Amino acid sequence: MKPTARERILTRLRQARAVEAVYVNPVRETDKEWLARQPEIGDLAERFTREQEAVGGDVRRVTSWEALPDTVLPWLGRQGVASVMTGTEPRLEPLRARIAESGRFALHRYERSAEEQGDEIFAVDCGITTSRGAIAETGSVIVVPTPEEPRLLSLAPAVHLAIVERARLYATLSEYIETGAYQAEVPSNHVLVSGASRTADIEMTLVVGVHGPKVFLVALIG
Repeated sequence: MKPTARERILTRLRQARAVEAVYVNPVRETDKEWLARQPEIGDLAERFTREQEAVGGDVRRVTSWEALPDTVLPWLGRQGVASVMTGTEPRLEPLRARIAESGRFALHRYERSAEEQGDEIFAVDCGITTSRGAIAETGSVIVVPTPEEPRLLSLAPAVHLAIVERARLYATLSEYIETGAYQAEVPSNHVLVSGASRTADIEMTLVVGVHGPKVFLVALIG
């Protein structure tokens, strides 16, 4: 019996998988020259803070996870935040408890589908998420959607507070990729957040908050 088109395609795919791919990525002389001209990154936390604040982000240093509420609660108050939402990330439970105890903010949890909670997600003032780390060279926070912290949590609210651990600061994007930190569990996407969402039209009119939060806050732990 003649194999079907589907069977022929699958056979070719299986045969291709059996051949070990050889990937050569030589560093050319021009690449070496370009790398040599780049300024030193220096202290990762200082460089990250400088680059993030240069594009309008607000970074606060926090000594530990336990100290996070003492920084976050007054910070959100100064931003005029009245309602807060987190996902189901366990590391944020102590912060949620302190927010609830304060009685200053309406506290929400993203725990159902976007279809069920869509109106609620877009109505809250601030979404709080953890992160995969950050890139010091560009001041970019690496946000990865997970079942515990879905994508809308960092996109829909007007204020996004991202929590970054200093131990997960990388000098460059290349360093992050080379570590293979994401390969054990490849996410649906990586979002590199460098300040609040902004866009401009052909007349050079800058508008903030069109495609995401108007305010971006980063708590840098450690």
